[in-house]
Amino acid sequence: MNDMSRDLGESLLSDLECPVCMDYIVPPIKLCTNGHNICSKCRARVQHCPTCRAKFSEIRSVALENIARKLKYPCLNRQSGCLDRFSIELIAEHHVVCEYRKLNCPFHITTHCSTKCRKSDMKNHFEKAHILSLHGTSTIRSDLSKGMSVTVLFCFGKLFVHHQRKRDGRYCCVVQLIGTKSEASKYKCEFTLRAANGIEQISKTFLVQGYSEDWETSFSSGNCFCVDEVTVKYLLIYDKLNMTATLSTVK
Repeated sequence: MNDMSRDLGESLLSDLECPVCMDYIVPPIKLCTNGHNICSKCRARVQHCPTCRAKFSEIRSVALENIARKLKYPCLNRQSGCLDRFSIELIAEHHVVCEYRKLNCPFHITTHCSTKCRKSDMKNHFEKAHILSLHGTSTIRSDLSKGMSVTVLFCFGKLFVHHQRKRDGRYCCVVQLIGTKSEASKYKCEFTLRAANGIEQISKTFLVQGYSEDWETSFSSGNCFCVDEVTVKYLLIYDKLNMTATLSTVK
């Protein structure tokens, strides 16, 4: 019976294959005037049905949508080795944390590195392509006044990305774990700026963020270490902003 159910599920999923991107379609499912379906992502990009060239209607296929909600969808990373299947309510969440998904190298921001690889292959990529920016320590020191830079720390058996930049008159830093938001919440980072007298300092601690979270959102929202130019001028040491970032686990 399980084999029959699986075969039936595969047959139904084949009918839910988008003719453009070949991914499986999830509700809402739109149709052309001849009844062919297409995923909503591709529907926004094409003017005519790719199957018969007919016009699209505004009618939704309620029957197909009900069937889709009863199926287990395979992961988009199945060709890379992921064999997991989930309902449409859970598949998107899985895609964010899937161990087989390919991630952008964080150095695409600074060196335009176009490499995409699985999390398990990321350390090997850093060692081959960005070894000078890879540090096997939980503490790094940097000159915040330099503006944009990316550094990778390997500690606690994990890879962390330290990103700093100057924007809108503020100097900002944020740390991400190459992993999920849930995994990242187990770590924190203390950022410290010290004045030349060695006594005055600014120190703030933030939770580490997950890799799926956007840099720009972090910087814009203020959910990161930020100091303005007025404050900075009192902390400059020979035109440098000596900052220390220290990672630790959340107790």
